[in-house]
Amino acid sequence: PNQVDPQTAVNMTVYVRRKTPDKSAQSDWASPRRRRPKSRRRTIIFVAGLMALSLLLIKKPLVSNRTINKSERLRVDANDGSKLEEDFRYFTRRAETDRQAETQLWDAPYDPRNLLPGELPGYTGWARPEQTLAGYFDVNWKSHSAPTSSRYDSIATGGERYQVLFACNSDKAHEGYEHDDLPYECPQGGGSLFYVRAYGPSVITGSVTDYRNSSYLVEVQFIDPGEYTLEVVVAFSAPLDFEELPINRNRTAILMNEVEEEMEPGFEGYMVAGFPQSILIRPNENSAPSSDKPLCTMEQLTETSPGTSLNKGHWKVTDIVARAEHFPISNDELLVSLDGYRMGVNSVGVRMGYVYEGCEPLHVKDIVQGEHILTKCLAKLGMATNLTGVETQESVEENVTSSVDDAFDEGLHIIFVGDSVMKLEWSFFNRLLRGSARQLVKSTFIETNGGINKTLRNITDTLEQIRVRENGKNIKRAIQFNSGLHDIDVLCSSKRAKTRDTMSWRGDESCGDAYRRQLDQLVSVIDAFPADVKLFRSSTAGWHKYGNYGFAWPASEMQFMSRSSHVCQHFNEIAFEVIQSRSNAILIADGYWTTLPRPDHTQVSNAQMTGKHLVHPGYEVLGLFARRWLHIAVLGLCGTKY
Repeated sequence: PNQVDPQTAVNMTVYVRRKTPDKSAQSDWASPRRRRPKSRRRTIIFVAGLMALSLLLIKKPLVSNRTINKSERLRVDANDGSKLEEDFRYFTRRAETDRQAETQLWDAPYDPRNLLPGELPGYTGWARPEQTLAGYFDVNWKSHSAPTSSRYDSIATGGERYQVLFACNSDKAHEGYEHDDLPYECPQGGGSLFYVRAYGPSVITGSVTDYRNSSYLVEVQFIDPGEYTLEVVVAFSAPLDFEELPINRNRTAILMNEVEEEMEPGFEGYMVAGFPQSILIRPNENSAPSSDKPLCTMEQLTETSPGTSLNKGHWKVTDIVARAEHFPISNDELLVSLDGYRMGVNSVGVRMGYVYEGCEPLHVKDIVQGEHILTKCLAKLGMATNLTGVETQESVEENVTSSVDDAFDEGLHIIFVGDSVMKLEWSFFNRLLRGSARQLVKSTFIETNGGINKTLRNITDTLEQIRVRENGKNIKRAIQFNSGLHDIDVLCSSKRAKTRDTMSWRGDESCGDAYRRQLDQLVSVIDAFPADVKLFRSSTAGWHKYGNYGFAWPASEMQFMSRSSHVCQHFNEIAFEVIQSRSNAILIADGYWTTLPRPDHTQVSNAQMTGKHLVHPGYEVLGLFARRWLHIAVLGLCGTKY
């Protein structure tokens, strides 16, 4: 220390200054230690003496160093127990007082199906960029508030729209910086992308309105009463415009070093400042009991615009393993299984069911119990006249194998056209075909893996073969199709540039424009195909990042923007435009808003492959999709009287 320059020493830590032995240097940068005057020392000695005398007069010493024998130790333990009991009574009274204060707001009953903060995964380990705008936001306004004495950030009523306005604060971004080299500045035109999720007795998502001035409005509609945790996460602080994807379109110029290769933004997943928020939702006295809901109509099961499905339903928690009310589905406490992991009981510990607002979709019991619903529907259409009687429970349990073969002259032909997600739905749909329905219903799957550009010819040829083979037969047809996730991967991803080199790619095209052009061709093929029910299922919210779990992320590889749920939403908006401008016969059902709040529930395999885990939904979603498609097919063929 005595070698330290005095000017440099000013910036050193406190302990260096105190231990500097060089007295000559102290006068320049530290005050020398001063001795107390004698009069003050005498006062201190006098006070210390009085304190020592008072300690001798106290019967029970404050601290005892003597050995305590067993009987005395038991007495001490008993006294400690009394103190603990007294403390327990005190805190019990405090808890009751607090509970009574909250009761004045609303007496929230204990709900064993209310998820607590942290009971769903959040950040799960992907590599993410260090720079983010997450900490630069301020919450400027909330549609609902709470009393200052409440432990909640807001209190609202079921069915109300809860809104939060927040903005990027430029002053906040400049704090602590005395130069112009800032890590980020608030984009004056906005443009940041977010992910919204709220969970409690149900799990929902919400919409984000970008006002293009660095201000954003989050809107969430809560239905079920209870306590919720609202999360708003920054996905991309400074994303590319969708029309800029794919980047690096001029491959020749890049290879010739004429143009520098760009990189896509990486997914961040940091919580926006001011979140999460704790929200209490009180019951809506005017809401109808769930038992009074009628079966859903075609209008309730299908969509007219990309956002109409957002508030049509929500995922309601039905079981939480970490609750005393949970009843184990297995008698073996040491048993874990792949199916148990997929169902949630051996993994995140939560199970859910999808609830429509104002109506009920067909339940499995409605479909298979007694005479199968498709058998009744086809009988109404003059088919299945030789099939009579009611299925027994034994026959329902036994008939779980694949659908009928090609020797098919009468009945209903259900056709699925899509990628691996559609194939999984096809598999679940086949499980609903039991008993007599297996003799009357045939299902076919035509894949679109690789995107429309690669598979359009095969789709066209296969549908034509079906039309020719079934021409003149007493066969009804229903077709559901989708193409989106593979198109995003091939057309938008910077990692698939070589694949695009082999396609008839228009160099100046964005991936959205290429998808619009190719989807228009596919829609023309489906529109011309003779079928009684035609349905497009919008693309699911693929490439979940925040809230996913169960596999190992690459530690040095970011998750790029082109593979994100935001691009899925962009492609769905294009699909709505194309279909509604091309055909009046094709219905549209949602796949996006149904899956967006469920990153915790995606496909699970023993190998936990990252790709499939990111884009394939889990059992609960696939079961809902299969039942909804069957419901739509029945409504389209037979109406409501089946």
